[in-house]
Amino acid sequence: MTDRDRSRKDASIRGGANTHTLWLVGLLLVGGACDAAPPSKPEQDLPIPIPELEERLERRGPKAHLQRIDVYGAERKNAAGARVVLLFEGAPLFHQKQLPARGVLPARIAIELVDTDWGKSVPVSQTVGRGGVERVRLAMPNPRVVIDLQPGASGRVFYFTDPYRIVIDVNADGATRTKKRRPVVVLDPGHGGDEPGAANDEYDLVEAKLALEIAKLTKDRLRAIMPSARVLLTRDDDTSLSLEARCALANAMEADVFVSIHFNASLEEIRKGGVTTFVLDTTNNRQALRLAARENGTRVAEVTGIQTLLARLHRRGQTNESLRLASKIQRRTLKHGRAVLPRLADRGVRRAMFYVLVGARMPAVLVETSFLTYEPEARALTTLNYRRALADGTASGIASYLRAR
Repeated sequence: MTDRDRSRKDASIRGGANTHTLWLVGLLLVGGACDAAPPSKPEQDLPIPIPELEERLERRGPKAHLQRIDVYGAERKNAAGARVVLLFEGAPLFHQKQLPARGVLPARIAIELVDTDWGKSVPVSQTVGRGGVERVRLAMPNPRVVIDLQPGASGRVFYFTDPYRIVIDVNADGATRTKKRRPVVVLDPGHGGDEPGAANDEYDLVEAKLALEIAKLTKDRLRAIMPSARVLLTRDDDTSLSLEARCALANAMEADVFVSIHFNASLEEIRKGGVTTFVLDTTNNRQALRLAARENGTRVAEVTGIQTLLARLHRRGQTNESLRLASKIQRRTLKHGRAVLPRLADRGVRRAMFYVLVGARMPAVLVETSFLTYEPEARALTTLNYRRALADGTASGIASYLRAR
């Protein structure tokens, strides 16, 4: 285990005499509750320094370093939201405050960092001006990142590990958004660029390239059978795209549906392949945990460590709709796929902790459309006929869901 791995494992969020587990629950619940616009309270100045944290916290790893601040989803003029991601080397101790507007200061979300520094490459201030985020800035003397919110905006805070990222999802004021006149579907071809995903060298199959082709075919088919739908891709070429950026685009576009397209694989010999459609939720299924770890680019331990809190916080009100969408996509993809490959197996609708689905404000699913490492499906995937059948099934399932709303 490297020093970096140790620092990640030591990551915790603490406050006062509370244990890190209790403080983590408190952080995430407060982050989720900010959508409810709690009554304004007088702003509490951030202490300089933080006596409680200073006295009770003991770092066992090296000091954390803020490497970069990325803002996703705010590219469009009328973006309905934005996602701010703080990327760290090491794992910081931190806590957050929701600060109401006071005088000339707007409402803010302050991420207070303990025993953390940043380099000169991190901008002191970034003006955004869209998606509910006015500005992102660094503040001292106790290091913190402050997100200045636009009027009416709200946000929630959570984190990912390996590498360690603190994520702030901001929801813009609904009254300022453009009224949507037709359904919006965001298709997400998994992987891409320097993350090719699974592969089958014997049949020259690469997950990133196949996912992109299936997504483009699905887009064309969906627009043909449902002309009123607006269909967007998170990427339209073989380029890298972070997991955080994919969901942020769907939120910014106020999408009605978010579908991430992938292909399954196994290092072990399997007796059957098949189609699986996942929704975000907790699971103890070993295979689902291992698959989520692969798609997340992390370890199983990292998935199990935070899956319960994240899944419950962000999907409580959306799981049922996501299950309805998943059921329709699963059924239609099987039907169309079996027209070409009659023995295509039904692996069902399942639950797993996929990072790409966390924070989605619409029904969202991840589809593993076939197995690259199961010989009959790998061979079929070399034919346009089978690839088109899978895309037709996915498009048909999405259209069926949208029409039944």
